[in-house]
Amino acid sequence: MNPAGPDITRAALIIVDMQNDFLHADGGFGRRARANPEKKIDMPFLASTIPNARKLAEAFRGAGRPVIYIAHVLKADYSDAAFPYWRTGTHAAKHDFLVEGSWGARIVDDLAPQKDEHVVIKKGFGGFHHTELDTILRNVGVTTCVMSGVTTCICVSTTIRGGTELNYRMLIAKDAIAEAQREAHDAELKIFQRCYGDVLSSDEIIAMLRGAVKAAA
Repeated sequence: MNPAGPDITRAALIIVDMQNDFLHADGGFGRRARANPEKKIDMPFLASTIPNARKLAEAFRGAGRPVIYIAHVLKADYSDAAFPYWRTGTHAAKHDFLVEGSWGARIVDDLAPQKDEHVVIKKGFGGFHHTELDTILRNVGVTTCVMSGVTTCICVSTTIRGGTELNYRMLIAKDAIAEAQREAHDAELKIFQRCYGDVLSSDEIIAMLRGAVKAAA
């Protein structure tokens, strides 16, 4: 193992935006997929991340490593939004996507945070931008982020890039992240591997974690 590279013994699992509005058939993306089939939003692909992210979370908890959630949550009028929502052509005074207190903004039931696990609220695409994520990671001695969540090219990507600029090492769980379109996901994975971190399967990451635990026993 490269001593300057990722260190699974000092890793945290980061779960990005695994919320009903992104993943559930009745959430915002699901409704949009049905109303606009020409957009080709691949809901089964997005939902396929849930069991793999859950498997990673269970492994990290079992190894005593942190599991940290990031969630995109906004006021109903989007007055606190830090992303270009206006590009969608939606200018209504009230919105129903990722609104605080709503079912859509909640993390999906299968990945519900456990007691005392951090849920970091963000207002834009990046999990590190104007949030407490960096502070939390440094306070618990994390140097390596294992990345999971949605969507690959936007919030996961922005968080990976932001963390890299803060010198965190990145392990990207390729089967625990997804994009609305698979071809975009596949292209982004190539960029991740080339520039930002190691792209591995969930099982490969879990094997690394278990190997480290066994070696330390």
